[in-house]
Amino acid sequence: MQNINLSIKEAADAHIELIPPPFDELYRAMGYKNFVLLFDYFGGQNVYVPTLRTIFSDAIKARIRQEIGESTLSMPDIAKKYGYTSQYLRRAMSL
Repeated sequence: MQNINLSIKEAADAHIELIPPPFDELYRAMGYKNFVLLFDYFGGQNVYVPTLRTIFSDAIKARIRQEIGESTLSMPDIAKKYGYTSQYLRRAMSL
């Protein structure tokens, strides 16, 4: 089995231009081993990939709440630090 995987990796590396988009970009970014793990886990499924900001949203908001409580930074400074507007933070923190 190891030889088969090595042969597949060699073929993919030699002809990466034949891997259809956007999978060619994933392959280049992740490398063979992680690419195979991804497809072993999710192969055949429809998977939505949100932005990192969406995935980390709750953790970011928790950290912002903590900083608001402990920091001497102003709301505009904290908002700028995390790439939000002050108005958005005020709305988000009131929820």
